[in-house]
Amino acid sequence: MARICRTAAMAAGSLVLIAGATGCSDIRNEIDAARDTFQGSGSPEPWEATGPGRCLASGVAISHDIVNAAMGIRAVSIGLRNCGTKPYRVNGYPEIGVLDEDREPVGLKLIQGNGSTGAADDQGPGELTLAPGESARSGLRWNNRITESGAHSTGSYVVVAAAPGEERDTLPLPMDIGSDGELHVTAWTVEETPEPS
Repeated sequence: MARICRTAAMAAGSLVLIAGATGCSDIRNEIDAARDTFQGSGSPEPWEATGPGRCLASGVAISHDIVNAAMGIRAVSIGLRNCGTKPYRVNGYPEIGVLDEDREPVGLKLIQGNGSTGAADDQGPGELTLAPGESARSGLRWNNRITESGAHSTGSYVVVAAAPGEERDTLPLPMDIGSDGELHVTAWTVEETPEPS
């Protein structure tokens, strides 16, 4: 996958990300490809998953799976892997931010998922302890339906932290959010390991 340049800063408790001045040509190519997908006719193809993210100083790596784009309801699973050497505790919902192609914040209404929001697989917050190598998952969902004329939100990156105030990572993820401007997020759950057959 193309090299990702990331620089992050926090100001007054709000999410502020600043793009680096150099070394971002690979990112620009990814953004251009994403824009072509949005402008094509019919439903876009599912967006590719990211590989395992860099191991953050906090001992976790963040990634996302392929976007399910069926029937205009987009869904993607966010992964949180313990890449460190000690148990990692996580509780509740991730902190999520969305940036446009210029790495400016996109104003969205974030909704913690439950049965009434369409994020029916949300199991609610609960404390999890991830052993080294173990992973947790959170789901993001949005509707791309345009019901009003004028501008609507389009994201190019998702910013994820295990919890508010924790170390963040930024991943390329096209998000064609519709007129409702809503992004639904589910609580972290332990990723099940398949039983050997």
